[in-house]
Amino acid sequence: MFATPKAFIFDCDGTLIDSMGAWIKASSRLLSEYGVEATPEDLAQFEHLAIEDECAAYHEHWGVGANAAEVVNRLLEIIRESYVTCVPTREGVRSFLDAVRDVGIPMAIATSTDKDSVEIALKAHGLLEYFSNITTTKDSGTSKRRPDVYNLALARLAEQHGLGEVVHEDVWVFEDAFFGLKSTGEVGYRRVGIFDPNGHQDEAKVRANCEIFIEDYRAGLLDEILNFEA
Repeated sequence: MFATPKAFIFDCDGTLIDSMGAWIKASSRLLSEYGVEATPEDLAQFEHLAIEDECAAYHEHWGVGANAAEVVNRLLEIIRESYVTCVPTREGVRSFLDAVRDVGIPMAIATSTDKDSVEIALKAHGLLEYFSNITTTKDSGTSKRRPDVYNLALARLAEQHGLGEVVHEDVWVFEDAFFGLKSTGEVGYRRVGIFDPNGHQDEAKVRANCEIFIEDYRAGLLDEILNFEA
């Protein structure tokens, strides 16, 4: 008999919605507006940062914008438009979330993207209702190279649902970024690593830092998780 997981924590971009390509295009478009032609490799070095820190790095590295706030505001305008007009969900995600809700596992978001943008993205696809909270790296004060944002999302979820003390081994994190998978694994979370071919991530690193690897939310995935034996 396997115990039902206490909670699921999801990244958003690249994990729930197929938006990493849109982020790369948005960042490239932003920089080009300031006369900077950046390569995907140029942008990859900033991917682990919260959006405010990423835009501050653009300002400092390339000298774009009058200040970091100007750069943030413009990037958000571009990406929010993309969320509504051209970014799809990852394949199978709605059916999977329905199945999770049916078995009563509470769900939260842990993201490096700002909360308002995540809400816009999730509302555009009717997914917001599945999640009890959206927790950002701005809330936790650290990037996903540390597990703080996932820990904070879990703490909020535990309070919202009266879960009491929850050990990390009873929680699954869904993430496309290997640094997020690595940091959560180091403190005991179970992990579903989803590969995003449109992102900057190395598939081998994603595979090496998860218990279950997926390319989409395939049929039977929830049963795999519920029957997982370490």
